[in-house]
Amino acid sequence: MERSIVGTKHQDRARNTDIRMKTKLTDILLRIDQQKWRWTGHMMRDKQGKWCKAVSEWYPRDGKRSRGRQCIRWEDDIKMTAGPRWRRVTQDRPQWKLLE
Repeated sequence: MERSIVGTKHQDRARNTDIRMKTKLTDILLRIDQQKWRWTGHMMRDKQGKWCKAVSEWYPRDGKRSRGRQCIRWEDDIKMTAGPRWRRVTQDRPQWKLLE
């Protein structure tokens, strides 16, 4: 889509970063990650016990996942950036914002 805005073809071998600089559009994947990060911090600091927090903290009784390559869960994505104690870090808002 951005290539058609700029008017370049794939055969021109222009890098996506160069095209993005010309169009001055934000990378959608980066924007999604930022929104996910903000929502996670907001959700985990909530004291009212809403269902979204309960679902994120829920583990099945048997605690097993199926064989094969595992799907990346929401928690796994956050854990890669914030570390294994990410739930504790979310309670400290300034520290959480630094990780963003």
